[in-house]
Amino acid sequence: MNSTQRKEYILDSLDTKHSVRINELSKNLKVTRETIRRDLNTLEEAGMIKKVHGGAILDNQTGETDYEKRKIERWHAKEKIAKIAAGYIEEGDSVYLDYGTTTLALAKEICHMKNITVVTNTIPIINTLLKNEAIDIIIPGGLLRSNESSLFGQFALNNMQEIFVNLGFFGCSGIESKAGVTSHHMGEVQVSKQMIQQCQSNIVLADQTKFGNMAFNRTAALEEIDIVITDILLEDAKEYEALAEHGVELVSAE
Repeated sequence: MNSTQRKEYILDSLDTKHSVRINELSKNLKVTRETIRRDLNTLEEAGMIKKVHGGAILDNQTGETDYEKRKIERWHAKEKIAKIAAGYIEEGDSVYLDYGTTTLALAKEICHMKNITVVTNTIPIINTLLKNEAIDIIIPGGLLRSNESSLFGQFALNNMQEIFVNLGFFGCSGIESKAGVTSHHMGEVQVSKQMIQQCQSNIVLADQTKFGNMAFNRTAALEEIDIVITDILLEDAKEYEALAEHGVELVSAE
């Protein structure tokens, strides 16, 4: 198990147990305690955990918040973004809906469409679209991340390599001029990265709070993105200039 996989295991354990012990991680991962300490140091420096004596806990002030809570945060802004995003989808299209609550809002917009194919690894999106028999749903599968109701992992990556779609709609935790598009969970980011390669056009859905922020993992460099859809344009956001420099179209729902 490499460093990225260990950190992913640690974060998943924290999602479930809310705390981890160095001795237990060392035994389960079959590495030295010093290796675990280095992994914990890296995660703490990224603002994702807080080290405590003998282990670590989640740093809830800076880390990812609960999915159910995020679903209602800034929901009006997400609905506005989703309505604009839905306008890019035409009958006969194949689309990918990435992880996140803004893509869930988009699923609610397109659940009445017909003759489209949707690829997704997010169970709430699957449940939203299941009611419409005119939408074909492809689920790449993988390991279940129960607290986020999402699927990820090598099984999903293998399947995604055989899928090509017209439009990819991606959520994010941050958009920053140097870091690009970033998100928290390493396993989910690997899936998003793979699907960016499988989509003809890549569209990021991001409300105004995401600009200038940076999460632990890069999902995409700015030059890999075609369009960013947001709710309201901020004043003097340097990220807008960076998007333009990389040929990214910025669309506002204002």
